[in-house]
Amino acid sequence: MRELIESLSLGTGAVLIALASSGIVWLLCFVGPAALRKLWVVVVPLVVAYCLYWSPVWLGADSSEYSAWAFAFIVPWFLAGAIPSAGIVWIVQKRRPK
Repeated sequence: MRELIESLSLGTGAVLIALASSGIVWLLCFVGPAALRKLWVVVVPLVVAYCLYWSPVWLGADSSEYSAWAFAFIVPWFLAGAIPSAGIVWIVQKRRPK
């Protein structure tokens, strides 16, 4: 599992984060309160990007090389997840008012 996660490039990780974040936000829009929708656009992609980036370390990889590159991966992955998640929230709000 660790080798699979370590083999992700910046682009494939961004696609994975975008799909996962959009799916989670879409589910939360229908399950949770409408007041928290805009918060999920930020929180969900950040948590998913953070967890995907640090998961090799949690699975036993050396953390020294990961800490140096954290900002360069987590920020673009977060943006790749936040943009489609914001689109999902916008669509849900248009179709389903508060």
